[in-house]
Amino acid sequence: MKKSSPYGNPLKSTELTVSWNRFSKSLSIAFEDYVTAKRLEFARTLGLWQGWIFHLPLRSLVIAWIPFLVYLVFFANYSSLRHITGLDNLIAPNVHILPRIERSLCFGYLPHRILSSFANPFFDILAGVPYLIHFPLPALYLFWLGAKHPHLVLQYIWLAGWLNLVAVIIQFVFPTAPPWFADSAVYDSHQRLISSLPNEAAFQRTDALLGIGVFHDIYSRSPVKFGAFPSLHVAWPALIAAYKAPFGTPLAVAHVVWIALAALYSTHHYLIDALGGIALVLLLKFCVRLTSPFVFKRRTINRWSVLEQV
Repeated sequence: MKKSSPYGNPLKSTELTVSWNRFSKSLSIAFEDYVTAKRLEFARTLGLWQGWIFHLPLRSLVIAWIPFLVYLVFFANYSSLRHITGLDNLIAPNVHILPRIERSLCFGYLPHRILSSFANPFFDILAGVPYLIHFPLPALYLFWLGAKHPHLVLQYIWLAGWLNLVAVIIQFVFPTAPPWFADSAVYDSHQRLISSLPNEAAFQRTDALLGIGVFHDIYSRSPVKFGAFPSLHVAWPALIAAYKAPFGTPLAVAHVVWIALAALYSTHHYLIDALGGIALVLLLKFCVRLTSPFVFKRRTINRWSVLEQV
């Protein structure tokens, strides 16, 4: 009786080896093609930026950045300007008006208290992610916009600048306390503040989980402590959702909802603050569409997409 090979049919084994080698080779070629395509796409993106920057009107670029630069001056010198103008004595930070409005809109409830009652480590991390994305988001979006829609860049800079400037002016003239302060502040008999939670509020739990004080460092250095309304944390992604969303409007709207829930959960904002940020975006977008000095048409020069001001 013929013994069978311990390795099975040699012919089938050879065919399997050949098929596997062909599959591995095809997979390797596909991966190399993918990497090459991505390198070419990246090079093309840099080329578009180069072509766009070299043909961008300098005067228009300077004008587009003016609202944002004025915002930076207001933001960086917030306390000094309030002291110089006398607003420190005239208008104290309001602790009660936002929760009063919120209760009237939400049938007597405060949504941030409901969400924060579900505090746990998973939600702490989930809420912290959009807050950390918040800071590099405008720059990353500007880079994407310059590569994909360069004719919209100056108008975006102009609109984003006005969004930040109008928000900080509101916070400058009418400072409002965030929920974490209103809920934790302890006063003496003369209404002098004795203690309150640290500025990072619920994110102190996230710092403890991560083992680093990233949120403490961010919020302890912020010059605007009483700037709950409107929420720029919600307004920035809302601006992207309303302007030109990179991955589609549904995903951009989901990001807005995500950071709004994170703002309430972390007790950094009331619901009215988030709605105020969204309303400010829609209002300014409407105004800028009517009055924007940046209207461009496309023209191709030496294969670059060049902008000309109309």
